[in-house]
Amino acid sequence: MVRKNSSVFILLMLVSLVSFAHSLEDVENDLQESGRYAQFVDQPAPAFSLADADGQVLSLSELERKVVILNFVYTRCKEACPLHMNLIAQIQDGINESSLREDVMFITIATDTEDVPATRRNMLAYGENFDFDPQNWRFLYRSEGEHAETTKQLAEAYGLNFAEAEEGVQLHGVVTHVIDQTGRMRARFHGLKFETENLITYVNTLVEGSDTYHQSVWHRVTRFFTQVFN
Repeated sequence: MVRKNSSVFILLMLVSLVSFAHSLEDVENDLQESGRYAQFVDQPAPAFSLADADGQVLSLSELERKVVILNFVYTRCKEACPLHMNLIAQIQDGINESSLREDVMFITIATDTEDVPATRRNMLAYGENFDFDPQNWRFLYRSEGEHAETTKQLAEAYGLNFAEAEEGVQLHGVVTHVIDQTGRMRARFHGLKFETENLITYVNTLVEGSDTYHQSVWHRVTRFFTQVFN
């Protein structure tokens, strides 16, 4: 009986959550409580215009009407950056499986200060090794002739410092940024331990509206109810 009563109490708490979450801010508060690695903001995302490995230029302004998931990596990194890219690949799989492929663009930006051709080869290798879907993922870098620290300075504008420690080594943090359809930074997911489901849920809310979050929570409530009382 005690277990049943406890389950009913938890169920009532979840139901109250469904009725409470009625705006993007409410969704952010809920996700903040469930994951300590999420930071929600509302500010203009620094603009960029960079080239992919084939030299095709893409600007942030061209991605209006899409949610952008953005991360920075040093392609010569052998530790945190490959792990970060593996996490991004998992998120892309979850996004595309959620039928959001057309609404979301993944952007990875290389912060390398070394020569452009070698960095572009590294970029191509990343795409192959992690099997990214090129339909909604682009790896960007500076063009030939641009200042060597162009993308490092861009990373700083996004709040990340990629510091040269020695040849072939940059010390830096790990952040996955979420930019909304109007070019505003809405979230930073820090590190490698955050729940990918939370980021995907947040992106889905930006694309579909907070009603979809209510439906998702209600599905979890009814499933919980079924498991407890059947």
